Amino acid sequence: MKHSVRRTLLCLGAGVVVQRVLQLLAFVIVGRMLGVAGLGIYAEGMAVAAMLTVLAGAGVRNLVARAVSQQPKAARALVGNAVYMRLLIGLMLAIVAISIGFLTSVRPWFWLLCALHVVPAAFDLKNLVDAAGRTRSEVLLDSAAAVLQLGLICAWALVDNQHLEVLAGISLACRCVYAIGAILQIRRLPHEQQPAQQPLAITAVGAGQTAHELLAIGDVALIALACGDVTAGYYAVAVRFAAAALLPSTQLARLLLPHLLHAEQKGDSTKTFATAMRATLWLTAPICAGGLVVADSLCALSGSDFAMSGHVLRLLLLAGICQHVGWQCSHSLLASKRDRTYAHGLGWPSVLHAAALLALVAAPDLEAAVLATLAATTAAVAQAIYLTSGLSALNVSRSFVRALGGPLLAAVATAAAATIPVDWLDLHWQLPARICLGAAGFAIVLWLLELRGRWSRVGDGLATASGFNE
Repeated sequence: MKHSVRRTLLCLGAGVVVQRVLQLLAFVIVGRMLGVAGLGIYAEGMAVAAMLTVLAGAGVRNLVARAVSQQPKAARALVGNAVYMRLLIGLMLAIVAISIGFLTSVRPWFWLLCALHVVPAAFDLKNLVDAAGRTRSEVLLDSAAAVLQLGLICAWALVDNQHLEVLAGISLACRCVYAIGAILQIRRLPHEQQPAQQPLAITAVGAGQTAHELLAIGDVALIALACGDVTAGYYAVAVRFAAAALLPSTQLARLLLPHLLHAEQKGDSTKTFATAMRATLWLTAPICAGGLVVADSLCALSGSDFAMSGHVLRLLLLAGICQHVGWQCSHSLLASKRDRTYAHGLGWPSVLHAAALLALVAAPDLEAAVLATLAATTAAVAQAIYLTSGLSALNVSRSFVRALGGPLLAAVATAAAATIPVDWLDLHWQLPARICLGAAGFAIVLWLLELRGRWSRVGDGLATASGFNE
């Protein structure tokens, strides 16, 4: 059991590196080919596709994961029924979106291809198979799809093709490849009994989760609606780099969710949550501190015009810390079946965030970069409210403050190392050097405070506390 935690963590870490590097390379290529406005339109299309996916899922992903942890021998039926429901609702939503696109847009085929993403997205297995101990297979499948997408985008760039329809078609084809692999994985899940319950009805949990996910992935579309394509372009670049910086924590959340769910039945839920919160802080605070230093240079990778997105990226990194620690609070509430509190904690901050974004319509005279910064500020405030509500619901605010010590020290060391002068290097090597220096500062503090003398026991405390056994 304990070795399995480490193997899963290693696979998730490798998946982080491969997937995010490939996706960032693809995004940089697209930004250089299309410019700010073109990238904004492409990001809008992908955001609409993601929003349709969230609506099709109706927020049942974590509910199904909880059911799988309680009924592991019925995993195939639970996951299969969830996929069927998402596919059915997704097709209906796609038909509506395609109709609207053909009636109102000058790029109807682009929006058609974006809307069709909801079909392969129905087979997305993240979280669903984690509770059944099949995380590693899903990570390998997603990484293969990312490799294929980068190769096709490079070919698109080499032929100097700037058609958005081709880009959307590439993305759709890669997700279809993922869906085919997912079908094979579902067929290998345990099917020794029929599930005692099907968590597929519309519930408060589903509503809260849907609202949270819609704002997390649909903010670019809302910003485009309120402020225009250029503002969306500035914001989209910052969102992509913030997601890249926080992906290790996102993958860690995938590892931790099954443990939090199992801890309520077979382990120590309080100790498991404390471990999850501390681990999340260690992965978010130092990485985000380094990102604050190199934000301008990172955004400029997509073109010099994007350098003004640096302030947007800094705000989104701060929002990310609050969001990721808040996830652990929400998952603990879900595991303890405090569904109404879970739904309110996710839903109301999302409603406030959406209202604040739409209120930006009242500031049309501001520059696009300033509007993007204001949009990022609303995200930071909304996520701070989300985190505060979660800590209050669990009554763990003091534990959170105590857990901040080591991560904050690592954050200071990371930021300080990233600011070491490297002007003597060639201009193209200065950003990689700063990133490496920041990573070294983080690694030194992490080793001294957390891993020295305990490296071989990483994951043991989590496995013991949660009682999770793959």
